[in-house]
Amino acid sequence: MDNLCHSLAGAAIAQAGFARRLPRATLLAIVAANIADVDAFTYLVGDSATAVAFRRGWTHGLPALVVWSVALAALFAWWNRKRPLLAAVADADAPAGRSVSFAAFFPLAAIAVVSHPLLDWLNTYGVRFLMPFSDEWFYGDALFIVDPPLLVLLGAGAWLASQALRAGSARSELPARAALVVALLYITAMKAMSEDTRRAAERQFAMPNATRGDLMVSPVPLSFTRRNVLVRTLRDYDRFPAEWRMRGVVVGPLASRDPIGATPALVAAVRATPAGERFLRWSRFPYFVPGSGPDTGTVFVGDTRYAAGTVESWAGIRVRPPTLGAGGTH
Repeated sequence: MDNLCHSLAGAAIAQAGFARRLPRATLLAIVAANIADVDAFTYLVGDSATAVAFRRGWTHGLPALVVWSVALAALFAWWNRKRPLLAAVADADAPAGRSVSFAAFFPLAAIAVVSHPLLDWLNTYGVRFLMPFSDEWFYGDALFIVDPPLLVLLGAGAWLASQALRAGSARSELPARAALVVALLYITAMKAMSEDTRRAAERQFAMPNATRGDLMVSPVPLSFTRRNVLVRTLRDYDRFPAEWRMRGVVVGPLASRDPIGATPALVAAVRATPAGERFLRWSRFPYFVPGSGPDTGTVFVGDTRYAAGTVESWAGIRVRPPTLGAGGTH
């Protein structure tokens, strides 16, 4: 999900009860809910293939979640020991000079840190929970990467709870807790609808054993009832609209068809290049376009989830395999 969503999730988690007991609880939770995205800096120091191959991997995997949780809890416990009075000024309920231990900060840090990959899992980009032990991608295909209803829910809950805490309410955490419960119900409903849409598409296209790389159900921005269905065939990617109605989900007629352009020789040539190998390690629905004219001897590789045509971007690269002939094959 986008970083505003991660931040609001962290704030809501903090305001659900932690902010009453811990100094700088909201700051800790927001940092913890975003810390896994330090891997985004690879976009500044590497090319697109390097960035997408590294993103949502090492920093989102299980060992990293433990490291982030321990490191942040230790950092905020140390900070509180060094500057306890500042913490008391920032949080009205924190007694001046109070020392808060690592053990007190750790549950909040851990919950907020873990919220990040769980939210990331919900969209079509996916996340690699098992890195560095496994490079396998997991996809939730439930929410668009920017989900306004979720942003409103989490933001309202966190804000109302913080205002109630400032006002001295004995039940200030209730708005944040209610927002988190409703957000979980909303996420569960969206996930269930996506999975039901997937099952309907599997039946309609006779794909009972379709993998996440064969068939994808993607959410539509600002829509609760509509989905897009992407199906991989032998030669093409076929797109179909889907919509929930009173009697259930209906998968519509073919909306578009885009060639995959893959041959074993072409894929092997692309994978033989460092950039191509990194890009294909990330790509879920890659397509291949051999270059022509000035680009003869090159291959454009894009991921049809986020790219179209042959314009280079973070989701599409051009490589020059040394084994590729002028005609685009070995």
